Amino acid sequence: MTSETAARSHPVRALISYVIAAAPPGRGDWRWRLSTTFAIIGPGSVPLGLTLFAIQYHMMRVDYLVEWGVVPAAATGAAVVLSRFRPVEAWLLVMFSLVFTVIGAQVISTIPWPLTVANMLTLLLALFALGRDRRVWVGVLAWLSYLAVGSWASWLVTAQFVIIRTDPVNDPYGNPAPDNLILGSLLGALAFLTGMTVRIWRQGRARVAEEERVAESERHRRRLLEERTRIARELHDIVAHHMSVITVQASTAEYRLTGLGEEAKAEFRSISDQARESLAEMRRLLGVLRREDESVAREPLPGPEGLRGLAEAVDRSGTPVALRVGEMPEDLPETLALTVFRVAQEGLSNVVRHAPGAPTTVEVTAGPREVTVTVENGRPPEGEVAPEAHGSGLGLVGMRERVTLDGGTLETGPTAEGGFRVHAVLPIEDRQNAEESP
Repeated sequence: MTSETAARSHPVRALISYVIAAAPPGRGDWRWRLSTTFAIIGPGSVPLGLTLFAIQYHMMRVDYLVEWGVVPAAATGAAVVLSRFRPVEAWLLVMFSLVFTVIGAQVISTIPWPLTVANMLTLLLALFALGRDRRVWVGVLAWLSYLAVGSWASWLVTAQFVIIRTDPVNDPYGNPAPDNLILGSLLGALAFLTGMTVRIWRQGRARVAEEERVAESERHRRRLLEERTRIARELHDIVAHHMSVITVQASTAEYRLTGLGEEAKAEFRSISDQARESLAEMRRLLGVLRREDESVAREPLPGPEGLRGLAEAVDRSGTPVALRVGEMPEDLPETLALTVFRVAQEGLSNVVRHAPGAPTTVEVTAGPREVTVTVENGRPPEGEVAPEAHGSGLGLVGMRERVTLDGGTLETGPTAEGGFRVHAVLPIEDRQNAEESP
């Protein structure tokens, strides 16, 4: 159950929450409250409702001598409070207050229809709320209902002047009904249009926020796909190389090895044919990944041995790098060596983007079962301005994707000294067992 649903099922709790926060239940954003309550001056609508209740009660009880003036006064105060989150009910209370004000002042006290200050303010607040939170036809019906009540009050005033009053010239009250009808209609229409403007603005803000969220999600997905595509290209090169070696060795085995029987030669020919067919099928499936690179000469895939040149390039850019690379196993898989290089490369790129000039340490060590890569930078020097103070995090996403595909783990986060640390652990033994298994 959402907070808004809970508020609707518990009106007393909703009202208490509203009095304290001066905002509709379920809406905690102060910017939303500011944009939708600019017509209410003060900390909330409850003080305004109490004030209008007092004004309306004083006019009905003292000026018009209506004993039950508390009834339209209470309706006026309640309409102010409800206009924030129950605009339809608030409008019904406004109409109730208007009708009883006309009955009390005009019928009982023979005073022409008085459109009091309290009635006018609640009228405007309710129409504003209807324009802000309801469909157009609801506001139009509400506005027409005011015209109907105003026309009825004007008819009563006209009948009163014709039947009761014989000296309209000396009447101290005059006939304010037409003016009240025109003024209330114009200001009410303006309040309703203002509420509609606020609603359109809110909907526009919501659409922009949703579009930004979708765009960010699309950028995240595209970056992930690009990283996977790059991994697939590199994997294609590695697998193609090994498949080519298998094909050559199987094809030449019967000429290189002596003493082979016909059965063994046929087995080698079958291996050669299957390897050649698998290589062709793989190239057909993954060939699309190389279309944009057809005109570019392919370079050897980098590994741990290329880290020194990478560190020197970053050091020349103004970010000091201390590189420590331990002895790597001779049989380190090519894909794992490539991941080691890519993690270090992305870690250094993050330092250059977000903390230029910060002292950085790159450490690569290999044990019997795993290779660890750590890139850690300190706090950047004073006065250095990062080209990208806040990144999108997509580089870390791609890095994590690559490490996960190799069966490893990646830890990233700030350090206590104000820097940033990237630590990847890549298993060797499990990967070698997987490659050796049939």
